[in-house]
Amino acid sequence: MAEQKQEQVFEIAIVGRVTWNLHSLNNEGTIGNVTEPRTVVLWDGTKTDGVSGEMMKHIHAFWTWLQARENNLLLCQACKELKPERANADRRLRQDEWQEVLRSPKNERPKVAVNKAIVQCAMCDLHGFLIAPRTEGEEGQGRRRRSQEDKFPAVHRTSVIEFGWVVGIPQKFHRDLHLHARHSQEEQAREEEQAREGEERVTAQMLYHRPTRSGVYAFVTLFQAWRIGLNEVNYTYALNDDNDRKKRYELALTAYEWTFKRPDGAMTTTRLPHIEGAEGLVLVAKTAVPVPLLSPLRDDYRQQLKDLAQRQGVEVHEFDELVKLTEILTKLRELTPFKLSAASQQ
Repeated sequence: MAEQKQEQVFEIAIVGRVTWNLHSLNNEGTIGNVTEPRTVVLWDGTKTDGVSGEMMKHIHAFWTWLQARENNLLLCQACKELKPERANADRRLRQDEWQEVLRSPKNERPKVAVNKAIVQCAMCDLHGFLIAPRTEGEEGQGRRRRSQEDKFPAVHRTSVIEFGWVVGIPQKFHRDLHLHARHSQEEQAREEEQAREGEERVTAQMLYHRPTRSGVYAFVTLFQAWRIGLNEVNYTYALNDDNDRKKRYELALTAYEWTFKRPDGAMTTTRLPHIEGAEGLVLVAKTAVPVPLLSPLRDDYRQQLKDLAQRQGVEVHEFDELVKLTEILTKLRELTPFKLSAASQQ
């Protein structure tokens, strides 16, 4: 009896709304003693609250790293240390290991460099990297200009995981600035002594303002499972082992689950979000067609996306609670990432 072929996943999109209370996951910065929250402007000029895609991707990358470390998946030295430059930092940390790139013919170097980064590291493969070598010599090699024979190629890999802004639904979010004070017992005792001696009192109290936000937020994210292990210099799979590709696929899906369960962004030491709920759709393409995307800023996004997905042969899984989303993601982990046919890679 012939073995049944396991279903493959080309792309997965998660589109919906989350309700977060009393958080400050992403901010513009601090001016003086006031921290300003993120503000984004929609097409019609409406200003609303937001958490950047960069912050969401950072959260997903952290959970990816933690699982990879604990499950002994391959990571380069830079990613073991959670360096944001990934392969570019690894190239500097382990220059001898990367010499195989320079030993390759010049026209082959971009392919060899991307191959190496993908094969040796799950983080570089899933979350992407940019290798941007200096014109001058590397650290410790002086200021000499490198010859063409010594030149390392500038290459990049686009992340297979993409996030848009998490955007507050107009009229469904609230923001406030809260006044806080920092006190020192030692300085307080000194102030009391100054007061007894009639000296001018110099206060040690530090006042500062911190934002707190609550609301219903629209989010969109895309996972291009078919690109796991794919070298896009020549569109062949650097990571050919199907089992290794599946492990990285499972890694990304579990990190998604943890990202929604525990969005560890900014100020979580004092403004850990009160997660009230999540709702939306998980769209799954099992053939080489892109999943449709439509913003949950629209109240009718669910029905519109269902109609679009039906036209394209894309599966739709609906969730109204966070636990249902985790169940969908758990079920999807049983499948395998789509792989381009051998003929299409020639």
